[in-house]
Amino acid sequence: MTPGRVLDLRLGVPVAVAWTGLAAGSIRPGLLPVVAGAALVVCVVAVGLVVGARVGVLAAGRILLVVALSAGACAGLTAQAAVRDDRRHPAGLTSSVGHAITVEGRLLDRVEGRADVTTVSVDRVDVGQGAVALGSRVPVRVFGARLEGRDPVEIGARVSARLVLGPVRYGESVAFEGGAVGPLGVRAEPRGTSAWSNGLRSSFRTVAARLPGDGGALLPGLAIGDTSGVPDDLDIDMKAASLSHLTAVSGSNCAVLVALVMFVGSLLRLPRLMRLALAVAVLVAFVVLVTPEPSIVRATVMAVLVLVHLAVARPIGGVPVVALAVAGLLFVDPWLARDLAFVLSVLATAGLVVIGGPLTTLLSRLVPEPVAAGLAVPAAAQLACQPVLLALEPSIALHGVVANVLAGPAAPGATLGGLVACVLAPSVPGAAAVAAWVSWLPSSWVAAVARSAATWPGTRLHWDASVPGVASLVCLTALVVVAVVARARGRTRAVTTTLLVSVLVVTVGVVSGRTLATRASVPDGWVVAQCDVGQGDAVLVRSGPAVALIDVGDDEAALDRCLSTFGVRHVDLLVLTHFDRDHVGAVGSVVGRVGTALVGPVGRSDDTEVVTALRDGGAQIQEAQGGIRGRLGDLTWRLLWPPPETPAGNDASVVLRVDPGETCRVGCLSLLDLGDLGETAQRRLLSSTDGGDGLGPVDVVKVSHHGSADQHAELYERVSARVGLIGVGADNSYGHPSDVALDLVRHGGGVVVRSDQAGQTAVTPVARGDGDVGLRIWREHAAPGP
Repeated sequence: MTPGRVLDLRLGVPVAVAWTGLAAGSIRPGLLPVVAGAALVVCVVAVGLVVGARVGVLAAGRILLVVALSAGACAGLTAQAAVRDDRRHPAGLTSSVGHAITVEGRLLDRVEGRADVTTVSVDRVDVGQGAVALGSRVPVRVFGARLEGRDPVEIGARVSARLVLGPVRYGESVAFEGGAVGPLGVRAEPRGTSAWSNGLRSSFRTVAARLPGDGGALLPGLAIGDTSGVPDDLDIDMKAASLSHLTAVSGSNCAVLVALVMFVGSLLRLPRLMRLALAVAVLVAFVVLVTPEPSIVRATVMAVLVLVHLAVARPIGGVPVVALAVAGLLFVDPWLARDLAFVLSVLATAGLVVIGGPLTTLLSRLVPEPVAAGLAVPAAAQLACQPVLLALEPSIALHGVVANVLAGPAAPGATLGGLVACVLAPSVPGAAAVAAWVSWLPSSWVAAVARSAATWPGTRLHWDASVPGVASLVCLTALVVVAVVARARGRTRAVTTTLLVSVLVVTVGVVSGRTLATRASVPDGWVVAQCDVGQGDAVLVRSGPAVALIDVGDDEAALDRCLSTFGVRHVDLLVLTHFDRDHVGAVGSVVGRVGTALVGPVGRSDDTEVVTALRDGGAQIQEAQGGIRGRLGDLTWRLLWPPPETPAGNDASVVLRVDPGETCRVGCLSLLDLGDLGETAQRRLLSSTDGGDGLGPVDVVKVSHHGSADQHAELYERVSARVGLIGVGADNSYGHPSDVALDLVRHGGGVVVRSDQAGQTAVTPVARGDGDVGLRIWREHAAPGP
């Protein structure tokens, strides 16, 4: 938005209201018609008041008109979504939930042969009486999709899959999901535009694979959004540095393409309408090439709207363009309403439109304008997206703006050069290689910035992710927007100063107040604590000054927050039960702070890198095997599993038992941590010499595998724990924790403590008058109701 220009919200407000109503109506079945009906009533009443009552006050009439438009838009979107919902859930699939069926349709994701998660646009189903056409295309998510004896299957191929069909949470981007039983069957290879785009992408991947280092791995992502070749560690660093949006094709890629087409067209002296038409055609071809992700579809629709308007009239404001694009896309695909990628894409664009210009004007008073724009663009986008990102991770990236300023200028060069290489790769591989090498330089720079920024200390600000915390951040965002716009327009300094002081007070209050309150409430005598690290495990055990940490999760910021909350600076004993990322991914947070590390069986090179990092940080490494024993202050510990030479994996998880030592008189507890041990391995543990003898009753059990259903009931009966800890992420896609696991803990008389509900937790022994020891459970968040 240009300073001094009035923000045009005439379309923005109705579309925002309609989007909100559509999102609310898609929470569960049956709500869409209710929301549509209620919105229609509001619309009719508002129109009646405007027309029939002849509202005399101009302001009141305008308000009622906005209400009528908003309610009408909401009624329209939700009504057509309700109508399309029936086609999205045909009887042929709805009646087959829970049964094994064969589905057939078009593949929407590339499958490379391993147990992938893919999506199939299903149009035929066979429940055992022959294939039947559904009459519509239904998106079905398939778990464990694999191939046998053939090359990868590309997008657009016609495939069949035998699967056990299951429901999904209503309103998701897919209508059903299911686990594949056997390999995918390929009925027909991709044809038409799918074959063309697959050929370009495949040839480009081949060219990029010949380039060295991170630059070659990252180039396809920067150019066409293909991240299949990006190593896991680089992907993690890109996300940690707030640079992952560069590999998610979006509006910036569209801007580069349009600018290139218009520039080349002007050099060739093509008429204005022809240049605009070519730009639209190139954008459509680009969408086909990169596959229609929400961000690229949104950006393309907006770009086309702008280009069409430029062809017939004067330029239009940014907010109306965003609103029109959102309304059109939601009308075509209502299930985008709650798609996180789509939400973030729209918010980032709206942030650039509303605050990008004023923030650039404000910063240009301090630095040159190009530098000011480079700072303003990522800052505006992050500011708009942060309230939503907070729901995913309870922290705010402080270094994201700096990393984007450093990497941002290089991204267009990598995008443009990569696209040229992609187009030339099938027919002129030599020229494609030259273009790829040119674009390799900026791509390598982006990767280097990500690698470096991910290691910067103190780069995240912890923030309360509860409803009050999110609400306070929304208010804070609004205050910042008002302050920046007011200041850029030259409004009174007193207003701006007051708003900025309010921002500072809210920030300090939320961050410091919440942190201090949490730390102050932690009981002094805790012995066992569970960290809230999302979908992962991290359990602390303490005896006096000695501390053990069992697994570290996959979120360094969350682990740092947990260690800070419980006052842990040094880990005497680190136990890595196995090397899945949700158990070892955040090991960087404790490198250099570990005395001894017990590690489970190593199976991959990534596992070795984790061990090497700990060793280089000064930790003494010991391979974990059943029968090893040791002490931790007044506590004793021993390993019950795995047996020697057990292959790496979940069933090789280190099982650790902790008990009070002979010197412990008060303040001691017993703990059994089962890692991710499955039901079969749990049976073997019960019958083993080292394990079976150690499976008597305990105070606390860390439930295996985040509470999955793969449990052995007899083991939990044997340990009859008073508290069952489950490390699990909110709204995870695995269905954890299962009712089976919850019932096993409860049937033994135990209390279930889930990290997704309780946050960080601590278990403290409490002496009773009868000489027995009770347990007190501290929860970061209040316990949920029954």
